[in-house]
Amino acid sequence: MELSFEQAMARLDELTKEMEKPDITLDKSMNCYKEAVELVGLCRKYLDDAKLSVTKLEEE
Repeated sequence: MELSFEQAMARLDELTKEMEKPDITLDKSMNCYKEAVELVGLCRKYLDDAKLSVTKLEEE
């Protein structure tokens, strides 16, 4: 199941907080980073799709 934009942003916030913990292991940090990169890509897709929709509406 794909996350909504809002869910992806909330998860990014969780990952950021997790990575800011002083006792995080390198392995955990790398896993968080990998997930964050994937979520950023998903959010970009949502934003690009929204921009395309707005552009199409403006052309009508």
